[in-house]
Amino acid sequence: MERLLVDGRTRSFLLHLPPEPRGAPLIIALHALGSNPYLMEAMTELSLLSDREDVIVAYPIGIHASDRGERAWNAWFCCRDALYEKVNDVGFLSAIIDELDYRYDLDGTLITGMSNGGMLAHLAGIQLSNKVTAIAPVAATIGDVILELKPQRPLPVLMINGGADEMVPFYHSHRYNLLPAEEAVDYWVRVNECFETPKIRERNGVLVEHYRSRDGKADVLSYRSKDAGHVWPGGRVRMHTEEDPMTMNATAIIWKFFRDQLR
Repeated sequence: MERLLVDGRTRSFLLHLPPEPRGAPLIIALHALGSNPYLMEAMTELSLLSDREDVIVAYPIGIHASDRGERAWNAWFCCRDALYEKVNDVGFLSAIIDELDYRYDLDGTLITGMSNGGMLAHLAGIQLSNKVTAIAPVAATIGDVILELKPQRPLPVLMINGGADEMVPFYHSHRYNLLPAEEAVDYWVRVNECFETPKIRERNGVLVEHYRSRDGKADVLSYRSKDAGHVWPGGRVRMHTEEDPMTMNATAIIWKFFRDQLR
């Protein structure tokens, strides 16, 4: 387990290195609320991808919440003690990127995450757009506070959501602090100055909306598995009993998206 000192707090992350890490790209994979790096690693199988494709994977650990013993991230609108204590999780991710870039001369960085981890991926993409190549939040959204923010540069974004997700609904959110996931799509389309009419395709119950940016360098893609619940689609394990029709593999889609940005 790797450790860094960030704002006087010792932070930790699990690091998986490929056979040839120097000059490799980095994926930062953020676990969900109440989860941990080991479950994130097992669910996504990103370490297997690392060995096969020569990509470094870092699995950071969220702050342990005192009330229910759940680890969380501060995405500025969620969640738990990390939010209440105003933990600098974006600073933590920035420190990971700096440290690993110093060690391995990174080719690029993608931040992904599940649920609360995906919410932090949204925020980190905005605040670290000068360091991050792209983001790919899964089963995640944004809050009202995010709408007023703008990244320093347009950023390629891939969002993956479940059409049957009741914790992070795509269309109508019943939670005061969470916007519907479609508003996260709208946000990135706006700040990236994409064309508002997407190219749409559908196959095997998966709807894909592709919003092209005007310069072709910061497209926004939204993948939605219509019958999937609050899951990492295609994941090997699940945190809950949520439905996953296994109609797509989020890890494979994210890697293809990231690889396209590195060309």
